[in-house]
Amino acid sequence: MSNAQAQAAVKPLDITNYVNQARNDAVHSRKFLKDSGSLSATDTYNLDHRIPGTEQVVSIRFAAPWDKTPGEPIVALKPLSDYQDTVFFEPRFDVDTIIHAHTPHLAAWSLAHLDFPIRYVAAQRHLVSRTIPNHLDRTRTPRDVLSERLDKHPELAPPPGLLESNGGSNYWGKGIIWTSTLVLLIEEAARYQAIAAPLGGAKDYNPGTLEQQWKRTGLLEKAKAFKG
Repeated sequence: MSNAQAQAAVKPLDITNYVNQARNDAVHSRKFLKDSGSLSATDTYNLDHRIPGTEQVVSIRFAAPWDKTPGEPIVALKPLSDYQDTVFFEPRFDVDTIIHAHTPHLAAWSLAHLDFPIRYVAAQRHLVSRTIPNHLDRTRTPRDVLSERLDKHPELAPPPGLLESNGGSNYWGKGIIWTSTLVLLIEEAARYQAIAAPLGGAKDYNPGTLEQQWKRTGLLEKAKAFKG
């Protein structure tokens, strides 16, 4: 089969169906985050998802809980070029989904102007990075802050999110449902670490713990390239 024939045989992406599925995934994800208590009282959860093989992003926004007519989520198609300031344009982040959410326990770290160290294996086994940094200088773009961090510290893995100082957080990953799952796991880590604080605080991992956890998720070899 020639290259032309191979290209002709590839079924083109049905944008309408893809956007509808993205909307359904977002509604499902917001529900499980809300039902699990992962979202704050404002239910803040919005996302942008890059459509594969295109220069388009589907933007999905939800109404606030005090809105008298919340209705359906607002779904819009936007050009990828509108996202120059995000990790979509930082090649060290292999992601297609960016979520902005307010979660109560992780927000505490944002307000305290502290980076969040992940010390909960249920979250850490899915992540190579062990810290979520805090975006302290919000006059700078997330892309600039993260690029500078990785340039200065190439031994650090790209983090799965960025705390917004005095606010919520941004998260990213592959797929709407999986990235939303990371929101849940990271917020659960922050919650349990807060519960552990009166007992002396969450401790760092014992030798061998991380290796054992990363083996479970197939991340061990990738993790060997980084130190945190």
